[in-house]
Amino acid sequence: MIAKFVRLTLLAACLTAANAARAEMIRTAVPRASLNYLSIYVAEAKGFFKDEGLENQTIVIGGPAAIAALVSGNVDFSGAGGSGLRAAAKGAELKAIMYQTEKVTWYFVVHPSIKQVSDLKGQKIGVGLIGDSEDRFSTMFVERGGLSAKDITRIPMGTSSGARIAAIKSGSLQAAVLDPGGMIVAEKEGLHSLGFLGDLFPLPFQGYVVTDKKIAENPAQIRRWVRAMMRALMFLRDRPEESAAIGLKKLQLGNINRAMLIDATKPYTRAFAPGIPGVPSAQGIKNILEYEIREPMKMAEAPPAQRMLDLRFVQEVKKELEQKGSGK
Repeated sequence: MIAKFVRLTLLAACLTAANAARAEMIRTAVPRASLNYLSIYVAEAKGFFKDEGLENQTIVIGGPAAIAALVSGNVDFSGAGGSGLRAAAKGAELKAIMYQTEKVTWYFVVHPSIKQVSDLKGQKIGVGLIGDSEDRFSTMFVERGGLSAKDITRIPMGTSSGARIAAIKSGSLQAAVLDPGGMIVAEKEGLHSLGFLGDLFPLPFQGYVVTDKKIAENPAQIRRWVRAMMRALMFLRDRPEESAAIGLKKLQLGNINRAMLIDATKPYTRAFAPGIPGVPSAQGIKNILEYEIREPMKMAEAPPAQRMLDLRFVQEVKKELEQKGSGK
């Protein structure tokens, strides 16, 4: 019996090694190891990539550097969706293939003394960079509350949520744009959210881009990658406790603990499209072309969607998962 057990154990080990050897090695770049990109770590930890015959390595690199790595072939998929589309508008052979959310995931967090938008007149608001999407959305939010862009001063603060929270507490800022994780920390520090910027209008967010060459030469791999990611998004939405356990090991969370991370997944998944996420709406696509390309690049008109996006993979996988009734 012992000999038989040993033979079975060795056989299982050999099969595992063979499967690993057959797995296609891929690399995915994400802008930062934050809650917004927990899905890819979920896909790794839950074996969704392995189910597709893929062995994924996640690399944290954002913006133009991530697009350069994609174009050079050093990574296969990049989560720098905005930078990728703007590069495509300039002639780079790239396309967006999926969007994790249907809306931006930002919250407009303010000092306790601020009770309504009108209280922000003459005050300072922290954003990432002047002219970026955070800046545009925060300005729209203030304008919808009855003020004008001239009534506020926007201060570029980079990507650190901690720095923005500290600045609001010290009084050097009165408001800032924060992601769901930062918003939960801010609430613990006595600040509060004045609104969810995703409610302004749909703007599909956290897009992934690939090269036209990848689409032409290996569409099956893209489809399998998309399937793993869509399953991960659903897992994150439906099982926040397990997802948080993965996040604690993989993300750069600062002072966020497990309970806070679980709480943060709820305002994050509020930005997901209903049902199976990943496919932007028709209005969302129009808004991507307008607010992520035409407006920041000061173009006379937006480029055609088919030049910038290839959504057949997410559409096919969504249909397949809907027919199965579950992506788990």
